[in-house]
Amino acid sequence: MVQRRLTLTTRGVIAVCLAPISAVAGVLLGAEELVLVAVGLATLLVSGLAQSAYRASRARNNWRISVELSANEAEVDSTLALTVTLAGADRRGDGPVWLEDPEHCWERVTRTVSAAPSRLGKPNPSVVLRVSPLEGDAHSPRRFLAPTESRGVFALRGMRLWCFDSFGLVAQLVAVGPSATITVHPVPLVVELGEEALRGDQQTEGNQPIARLTHPRRDSFGDFAGLRAYVPGDRLRLLYWPALARSGELMVRDFEDDGPHRVHVVADVRPLVGEEGAESVLATVAGVGLLVLAQGSVVELSTTSGERMAIGPGPLGATALLRAIAGIETVAPSVVPRWWTRRRTMAASGADHHEIHPTSRTPLIVTTASGVRSLPGAFGLAHVVIAP
Repeated sequence: MVQRRLTLTTRGVIAVCLAPISAVAGVLLGAEELVLVAVGLATLLVSGLAQSAYRASRARNNWRISVELSANEAEVDSTLALTVTLAGADRRGDGPVWLEDPEHCWERVTRTVSAAPSRLGKPNPSVVLRVSPLEGDAHSPRRFLAPTESRGVFALRGMRLWCFDSFGLVAQLVAVGPSATITVHPVPLVVELGEEALRGDQQTEGNQPIARLTHPRRDSFGDFAGLRAYVPGDRLRLLYWPALARSGELMVRDFEDDGPHRVHVVADVRPLVGEEGAESVLATVAGVGLLVLAQGSVVELSTTSGERMAIGPGPLGATALLRAIAGIETVAPSVVPRWWTRRRTMAASGADHHEIHPTSRTPLIVTTASGVRSLPGAFGLAHVVIAP
């Protein structure tokens, strides 16, 4: 059941404002023409109200809107079809109705602001599509293209079906369609990296936990490889005490290095790299992350905008990584996270420099040619990837 809603269009608001102004001006100036204009506008508004109410009473609850997407995920600049089907129900939908253009119904989903109801705005007859009358339960499918020009998560609010009066002054709501969400991720750029950079550091207890996409191992050890000399930092439970009794030297049991590894990837999306540079960095990060997951390592992704996440390998690892990159915001939040600090320097460019404190020993930095010149000295031993 659609809630009855009557509203003035942009034209109607202009008419409502002009009518009293014209009437007052006509009385003060003694101009009968202005008074007649005010009377004419008022007449149009009243007749429009009656006409739209009559049309809405015939059309309401006789229309159904369905939305179908060819896919819920897409790459930037790819084709993603949106099919909107209008169907008549019960009685004949012979009243003229107008459907909102989906192009004006997409909204980008952000995480830096609290969720708020979307601003629906005034219905405008110039940006809606007229729907031809349908007989009985006939269907009228219409095909549109979803926005894939830029990376992000986009939500399609429920498109509204309106009926207007003949002059487009008053609108009545007839039906509301369902909402939909799409994820647009960058096209991963192919990157050539050595096995050492892709292997990363072995997982420790202090690393960020991940949402596992596969069944965890029962322990962090591989196959037994033999004995080796004790190194400070080895776990005491690995000590082989019989060797100490025989030779007087501390020996530990050694296992093959089959435990999970982590690669800390830092995406440089600082304002100084620019919007185009930040998108290139994220596309390169997608390529690097897919390579890391293919090696069986965990991707610990951090950005200079304050986001941090960890994604493990598995059947859904690549999909989770691309979805996460699609939702990254390149604008720094108002609250600076603890893991990176922001400082303003007296550089000639006047750009902001962010000092990032990585959690791994050898992070992998993805930046641009302009961004690499302003990296903090803490990344002297890091692997740096220059995004095109």
